[in-house]
Amino acid sequence: MDTSVDAESRPEAAAVATAEDQPESTVGVASSDAAEAGAGAAGPFGSEPRAEGGDGFEADTLLAVRHGAHEGFERVVLDLGAGEEPAGVVPRWTLDSPEGDRLLRVNLSSANATGISDGGFGDGLLKSFHVVRAPEGGMFMDVFARRCFRYRVLELTEPARLVVDFRPAGGSPKEPPPAVGGETVLLEPRPGAEISDPLTVSGYSRNFEASNTIVLKNDEGDTLVRETVLANDWSSTWGYFEATLNLPPLPNKGTLKVGTESARDGSFEGVEIPVRGG
Repeated sequence: MDTSVDAESRPEAAAVATAEDQPESTVGVASSDAAEAGAGAAGPFGSEPRAEGGDGFEADTLLAVRHGAHEGFERVVLDLGAGEEPAGVVPRWTLDSPEGDRLLRVNLSSANATGISDGGFGDGLLKSFHVVRAPEGGMFMDVFARRCFRYRVLELTEPARLVVDFRPAGGSPKEPPPAVGGETVLLEPRPGAEISDPLTVSGYSRNFEASNTIVLKNDEGDTLVRETVLANDWSSTWGYFEATLNLPPLPNKGTLKVGTESARDGSFEGVEIPVRGG
């Protein structure tokens, strides 16, 4: 973590030796009970766009994700394992949280299996999460929030847990959140975005056989581009996909659809967003 950032704005990764009073988690289930231990050892909330920590690569499994609401903040706990057993220490991790994006991503480069793939967090600040097989190896978990937030990070050991606390923050989001529909999450472009040639389309999905159909139409409904791209998983967890499209001359307004078409009746399931020509 960059130690040159002012301590009042920098999220801290606090290491706690043990947390024996922390409730046990259920593997593969997002529980409403959150970790209580370690709260007093947490540092200040911050909004740094990147953080890192952990040690080694022993933990290779995300066993469970837990969530709970506390006074003034919400807590998300990642239970980490070596195979099916709890790991002792938190492995190397990085965290990305673009300012004003209402999204926080935890990257676990040593993870290759997970007991849970997604879930909801209720009606508060946090909305949902998705566990995704990363394109460069490992896994990442995206947490979606309803409003802008500040965060702090704790590492708990024996057993290994990575804890992220979220507190509401002022300010307006810089752009719309990723679009979600069916079994597809579209990271880029965002709804209403101005697009140009070439266009990069990225996201993750759990569509059948990892197949993702990308269709760009003009405002009259004519198909300008149609392409199919495979995600890197679909049976174990969410799989990442990315495609670079060569575009024809673009209209002022159009529609981008990303998802899958039913082999039975041709109906579309996925994301449909408005876009603008550059």
